[in-house]
Amino acid sequence: MVTGASRGIGRAIALHLAEEGCEVGIHYLNQKEEAEELAELIRSKNGVACLFQADISDLNQVQNLVGECWETMNSIDFLINNAGVSYKKLFLDTTEEDVDLFMNTNYKGTFFLTQAIAKKMVKHDVQGAIYTITSVNGIRPGIGQSAYGASKSALETLMKGVALELAPHNIKVNTIAAGAIETDMTKEARENPSTLKEINEGIAMGRFGLADEVASVLVNLLVSGSYLTGESITIDGGLLLMRGYGKPKPYSGKE
Repeated sequence: MVTGASRGIGRAIALHLAEEGCEVGIHYLNQKEEAEELAELIRSKNGVACLFQADISDLNQVQNLVGECWETMNSIDFLINNAGVSYKKLFLDTTEEDVDLFMNTNYKGTFFLTQAIAKKMVKHDVQGAIYTITSVNGIRPGIGQSAYGASKSALETLMKGVALELAPHNIKVNTIAAGAIETDMTKEARENPSTLKEINEGIAMGRFGLADEVASVLVNLLVSGSYLTGESITIDGGLLLMRGYGKPKPYSGKE
């Protein structure tokens, strides 16, 4: 099961899993057309794909999603927590609504979705794996990324604890801290020449990463049955090795 699989990193992961022969649960929120297109693409290559719609910030929908997915697919061996929300907001402009959106979707929804599926995995003795897509902003927040970064940092800490508690059940739990990746979320920055230049100069590899580059690492670890658990794997082209981009300025009420 891949949450937020209709586009970006989630879509790439779903395709890679299908290529490895996995039946793929495609979760989406609003992008029904994109999700259906992805499912048809997988099926055209003789793969198996199932569609599931839910708002993971709504805990009732989370519980229904888990039940529907487990029943439809008979079991879940791999859970990929990819769904999330991201946008820039200066700390002094951040509202309670912003914090609630980041925490309810990125953290709380992911927490209880993972818990519900883990309970079923333990009950049915499924010795699988859970991967959660976080962000380099959860390790080193940037300007306008304080609230978003905090929600991803919370996931980093959470999943290490989950890894510890699920290890006796042979369920491996890890995170992928993604850097600047070419997705819809970064489209605006990439289409601004000055912003793109500034970001690229803050990345050791000098460019944005591709969703396929994240997906290939994650799926290779899954299918290899890796001994890895409780770890955070950073895929950022060396962004964290650099000083990053964007210099702090006095607050003016404008981004």
